[in-house]
Amino acid sequence: MKKNLKIALISLAGLFVAAFALFTFYTNKSLDESMGAMKPENCPASPYFVSGKIHGSPQRMQAEEEAFPRLKEISQVVSIKTFDGLNLNAYFSRNPSSHDYLIFMHGYTDSPKDASSYAMHFADMGWNVLVPGQRGHGWSDGKFIDMGAFACRDTVEWARFIVSQDPDAKILLYGVSMGCATVTMATGLDLPVNVRGCVADCGFSSIYKQFAVRLGDFHVPEFPGMFFARNLVRIKFGYDMKKSSSVEAVKKSVTPTLFIHGDADTYVPFSMLEEIYTAAQCPKEKLVVPHAGHAESAFTEPELYWSTVDSFVERYFNAE
Repeated sequence: MKKNLKIALISLAGLFVAAFALFTFYTNKSLDESMGAMKPENCPASPYFVSGKIHGSPQRMQAEEEAFPRLKEISQVVSIKTFDGLNLNAYFSRNPSSHDYLIFMHGYTDSPKDASSYAMHFADMGWNVLVPGQRGHGWSDGKFIDMGAFACRDTVEWARFIVSQDPDAKILLYGVSMGCATVTMATGLDLPVNVRGCVADCGFSSIYKQFAVRLGDFHVPEFPGMFFARNLVRIKFGYDMKKSSSVEAVKKSVTPTLFIHGDADTYVPFSMLEEIYTAAQCPKEKLVVPHAGHAESAFTEPELYWSTVDSFVERYFNAE
């Protein structure tokens, strides 16, 4: 009897170890696929570009096709070094007669092309615009996509770069999707006083919660799925997903912020808007765009979207 019990316990332990190893392997594989760096040939800003993914509504894709050549034509490429030694590139369009500056951070597996229609809205108003290629996205350096955990610190460095060029600069941070999380988390850091506002369009409340949502899409439970994912990210990429949080950042922020989300967004759940907005201690405004899916608000209701954005900018940039 004792011998049979011992054999059963050893068998159960073996099954547990095998299941643990298998789950670790597949979680690790999933992280490599979802957070591995983009290849330069997939990034339109890279000189090695061959082809990139096509996504979004026809309105969005048309806007990008029209705006990206214009952005490149009026811009020069500038670079900075990050705190961890990476070389980051950006398109920088200067208007010497203006002290208004836009820093626009693109989304997950996107590029400056995806940011170009937003950037050109401001360039057409006479603003200076700076559109970085985020780390790990095929143009700038980076061995992985960090989901904003380190890119928020890059945003601070880009703001400092602008101030080094123009001490009288007035800077607007702007981001969509992962770029939104990037700039939102940056507002909780030590930004130059030149940063006057932030537009945060459809960002996630924390990297941890966004990963949990995506795991749920594949019917993987939060536990043990996120236990493995969180610890593997710590080991492989050097940060804690739970501590990389827009919610925690806006509790410390003093930067006036316009929060935007489409109420039909299921990729970054619409409910995250209220979570972040409620936590924010900064001057804040909110825009809910009816029927807009993920990163589609500006193209679903362009008049509502841009009138709200322009009104917000007018309030914090032109009023002295």
